[in-house]
Amino acid sequence: MHKELNVIYLDKVDSTNKYALRNFADLPDSTLIVASEQSSGRGRHERQWLSPPNTNIYASMIIKDIGENPTLASMIASLGALSALRASAPDMKFWLKWPNDIFCRERKIAGILCESASDSKQQIAGIVAGIGINVNMPTDIINSIDQPATSLMHETDNKFNLKKVVKKLAKSLKKYYNIYSISPEVLFTCWKDENLLIGQTVEVNTGEKEIEGKIIDLGNNGELIFESSGKQIKLFSGDVKINKNSIDFAELGLI
Repeated sequence: MHKELNVIYLDKVDSTNKYALRNFADLPDSTLIVASEQSSGRGRHERQWLSPPNTNIYASMIIKDIGENPTLASMIASLGALSALRASAPDMKFWLKWPNDIFCRERKIAGILCESASDSKQQIAGIVAGIGINVNMPTDIINSIDQPATSLMHETDNKFNLKKVVKKLAKSLKKYYNIYSISPEVLFTCWKDENLLIGQTVEVNTGEKEIEGKIIDLGNNGELIFESSGKQIKLFSGDVKINKNSIDFAELGLI
């Protein structure tokens, strides 16, 4: 079934994800909530996501048609954000870092936070996919972030029209949600093709320890197939650490 995207604009919320979860039952499938400002923006692992007013994109998409594999929701969101960035700055190189971050070279420019919504019977009713994109974040704030980060303005020295970027995001999210509805396998292939670190040696923080090894593949449920000390393991969550000295960004076509 062809899906249309409904966009709701808000001035200020605690977070677009929290708003979407509170109103999940009343909002239709394929709704995109966009706020000018967040007071409690969050990334994965409860990390703070800086959300100054009228600067970046703070958005959440309601996905009720999740089928048997909820991880596909993060693929819709990450591919949508990646496509919107490429449409906004076609001369720049963007890529996906497992599981669902968008990077420019070794610097993070966008992130995805997916959370499940429950119905009255405490069954999963769908997914809220939070999307944060650094658009007009100035250099002084970029430099204050405790991990390598960037923004469209920092990279190009140009200020971007936020509503135009939101329109590109809505268009690309609609595209990938419809691809998912027709063929989850095609969506997975699109997502896997954008994960350029397959075959690269990296470090992964599992939350319990850091392990070094090679990314062998990505499984059908979005898991990282990782070879470390001669053994293959599957990781369903974790942080891949990017070492710009060990990864040839030119060889990967990212500079």
